[in-house]
Amino acid sequence: MNKQWIRKEGQKWIADNIITEDQLDLITARYPDSEDKRKVTGILPILASILIGIGILSFIASNWGEISPIARLTLLIVFMLGFYFSGERYLKAGHHSLGTSLNLLGIITFGASIILLGQTFHLNAVDARLFVFWSLPTVFYLFRDRNKLYFFLLGLLTVGGQLYSINEFQSFSYLLFILFTLAVGGFVFLYPTIQKSWILTIGFSIQVLMFIMVKDINLLWFFLFGFALFTSGLWVDKDVFKQPFNRLGTLIGFGFAYGLYFLLTNEFSSDFELPHSYVYIPVLIILFALSIIGKRQENLYLHAWELLIFLPFFYLVRVTDPLIVGILYLIIMFVFSGFKLAEGYRNESRSQINFGIVLFLLVCLMGYFNLAWSFMPKSIFFLFGGVLLFILNAFLQRKKKQILKNGGPHHD
Repeated sequence: MNKQWIRKEGQKWIADNIITEDQLDLITARYPDSEDKRKVTGILPILASILIGIGILSFIASNWGEISPIARLTLLIVFMLGFYFSGERYLKAGHHSLGTSLNLLGIITFGASIILLGQTFHLNAVDARLFVFWSLPTVFYLFRDRNKLYFFLLGLLTVGGQLYSINEFQSFSYLLFILFTLAVGGFVFLYPTIQKSWILTIGFSIQVLMFIMVKDINLLWFFLFGFALFTSGLWVDKDVFKQPFNRLGTLIGFGFAYGLYFLLTNEFSSDFELPHSYVYIPVLIILFALSIIGKRQENLYLHAWELLIFLPFFYLVRVTDPLIVGILYLIIMFVFSGFKLAEGYRNESRSQINFGIVLFLLVCLMGYFNLAWSFMPKSIFFLFGGVLLFILNAFLQRKKKQILKNGGPHHD
């Protein structure tokens, strides 16, 4: 039932002295707001349009060889303009979900048209410029309509295009990186939400990782990027950026500790290379100084243990056995995840507790896997490991329920 319709009709009933204003309020309150229902039903036109578009494009692609080049060009232009025209009409009529889905199909058809026409006229691509042109209409609709579907599509096109560039051409597309930074980053800066800031942070981190890999730079520089991301979370003013920067930076640092433990306690340590210390260490020192100052400004000086995961213990391989350094990383991960879990319990924060539980269980899993794999029968290994993780998780979840039983999380 539409509350807006009830109120509109109710004004007529009041004018005819059928009901009073208070009675109209009581009647309206008996019916749930249809806004949530519109959000759910609004998904159906989007799914229907996507399926129709996929069917049309699949039909064209499967019969592509039997269609003349001029007919191909005409067909693609007609479909693309048809989607755009229909989308604009539905948007003006107030059908935003259907209008947006048709515009999305227009964007998808535009990109598919470029690809199919390139195949028709035997045009050889030398870079990922296709994805730059493909993204431009998405940028236009994103800033015009501010719909999150365009935001997701733009992130997919820019990051996916970067992956395509590296896989096909073994090159990093600076144009896609700039487009992602300006368009996605600019939109999040102007219209920030926690969900969009997470997508921006993850997408930017993926592109930095791809740049480091394609340029054959020592992977430990990405560890330094994670530390820089964590440090930025201490200095950034907008709260929507603090959690993604902090959490993802921590995950990158923890992931490197995880990998270094496995690497240094196994035979792979012979291939381990360190970055040049005369550049790496000064940058690391600057980040540590900024982190400590940032924590003091936020009255978090007592939480400096969070920096433990970013200490460059891997340089110790120059003066001691790699196995000892690997075991040190295991101890550091246990200590760090334990502190993170204790912090969540102290703050009564559900998200912090869940984050700490995940980290702690990952450390237990890696330690168990690395220590017991070589001497335990595999069936017993998996059985005992599963039971152990189940018991640990049950214990930690029970502890979380006890902490949050008095009203739930206070700081999420």
